[in-house]
Amino acid sequence: MKRLAKYCSFLFGTVMILSACEKQEISTYNDDPGIYFTTSTYAYSFTEDIGANSKTIYLPVALSGNAKDVDRHFTIEVVNDTNTNVTSEMYEIQQGDLLKNSFNGRVGIVLKRNQQVDQSLVKLKVKLSESSDFKPMLTQTVQITWTGKIIQPVNWNWLKYYFGTPFSTNWYAFMLKEAGVTSFPYSGTLSKTDPVTWWWSAAQVNAYALKVKEALIKYNLEHPGNELRYEDGPNAGQLVTMPI
Repeated sequence: MKRLAKYCSFLFGTVMILSACEKQEISTYNDDPGIYFTTSTYAYSFTEDIGANSKTIYLPVALSGNAKDVDRHFTIEVVNDTNTNVTSEMYEIQQGDLLKNSFNGRVGIVLKRNQQVDQSLVKLKVKLSESSDFKPMLTQTVQITWTGKIIQPVNWNWLKYYFGTPFSTNWYAFMLKEAGVTSFPYSGTLSKTDPVTWWWSAAQVNAYALKVKEALIKYNLEHPGNELRYEDGPNAGQLVTMPI
């Protein structure tokens, strides 16, 4: 009986100690929120709006930690290395925002246009700054490029499922011309933080892809032996193909 009493006393004491430790761990837990970019590159061409002198792009970020019932803010800064070849007059960095109860935020950057932009590819590298609200983590930098020429758009990873994986400037120009548009504003990821820019649905991009496909078939039939080929990129010289 004494042994049973001692055992019960020991068991009770052990449970109390573990319970106290558990309560202490819970009470001392401290949320340490962080943010990170959900893309490492962003490219823009003023061919999308030929008359514009500037374009505001939005870099998307995601939260690591708990959402809160208050708006929170963050900042980014320029990385002045070989990946930045523009002066401060050619861009404006805005305040980053992560709205209350949200796990996704964004920061705007105004890209400006001049003769240098029209004639070449300019670059700006930015990184997340630590603030009282967030610590940078994971993907902390983004390489931004912009120009007045045709370049591979930032949403090509989405467009390739409709127009084919290889990108080439002559093929993209053909796509735009035959679709009768200046851009294909479709992105399942970027639309989460910038629905104004990326407003197309999957049905819309698919409809334009079918239109381009008909034009490609017609072009190749009218140019036997001289069918449309990629002029640059990793598939240069190969016939242009689209998904079936």
